[in-house]
Amino acid sequence: MEDVVIGNAVMDMYAKLGTINSSRKVFEKVPYKDVISWQTIITGYVQNGLASEVIEVYYMMEECEDITPNQGTWVSILLAYAHVGALQEGIKAHGWVLKRGLHLDVYVSTCLIDLHGKCGRMEDAMSLFEKVLRKSSVPWNAIISCHSIHGLGDTSLQLFRDMLFRKLPLRT
Repeated sequence: MEDVVIGNAVMDMYAKLGTINSSRKVFEKVPYKDVISWQTIITGYVQNGLASEVIEVYYMMEECEDITPNQGTWVSILLAYAHVGALQEGIKAHGWVLKRGLHLDVYVSTCLIDLHGKCGRMEDAMSLFEKVLRKSSVPWNAIISCHSIHGLGDTSLQLFRDMLFRKLPLRT
């Protein structure tokens, strides 16, 4: 158990230093990988802008019957799917997240908004946005950004005004 904790810490350190290849080497050498090991390497790839690698490692993780993605893992996976525009895979992940009740988490639900919005499904993104708890600026930023990248500046500005009207903090 101690080896996996140390391995996870070293992977995290390498990823934060931008030496993700070193992080991957440690990951490969850790004899027992728990969900934190998988989340650490997946998050490291996200932090280093390597969405395709996130998806590759997630598929490897799926093969491990004793490992179940947690909230943090799903956030990284959904971000990766949104980044590469993998809507069909993202929809499958959305279903899994719904079954486990993780869509109630503001960060997971924000990633779902981001996924649908970046993939051009603005009605779905708005529907998800309407259902999410909007007490922080996190989901607001996602929906505003999605409207902006699709050239819907007027809607983005109106959403921003609505957010300011609710006196939400601009940073969370």
